[in-house]
Amino acid sequence: MIDIPTASAMVVAVSVVVGLVFTLMELRHLARTRRTDVIMRIYDRFGSKEMVEAIYSVGQLRSQNLEFSEGKATGVTQIAIIFEGLGVLLEQNLIDIELVNSLFGPTLVSLWEPIQPMIRRMRETMKEPFFFSHFEYLYNRLNEYRKENPTAH
Repeated sequence: MIDIPTASAMVVAVSVVVGLVFTLMELRHLARTRRTDVIMRIYDRFGSKEMVEAIYSVGQLRSQNLEFSEGKATGVTQIAIIFEGLGVLLEQNLIDIELVNSLFGPTLVSLWEPIQPMIRRMRETMKEPFFFSHFEYLYNRLNEYRKENPTAH
């Protein structure tokens, strides 16, 4: 037969384990919620009027083969800043590549290609070889992900 102090110790031990498991589950849920909140804030910013105009101006560069100009630099920079931030978050494992692909994939790919030569010129002009390198990292990671998951387009 189990005496009262032993039973009491067992109840305390089980309570501590259950409490730890519950706490870990809550922390995971909180981390997932925070990640989702971060990317949705970025996505919300991505849909702003300024970003839509920037995307449109870069789209014109692509479709009309227009030369990069001072006026286009603002749009390119706005786009690059958003994707640079996403690249940092991805590199730090704070967001998931699958979510990036779902929310930004086609747009990111179509914007990187006309912007890439401009970013390379900026790197050379500023003598800063890693300027917007996280944007490039994001683009490369997304391409790897899409090659590994052909149905993810």
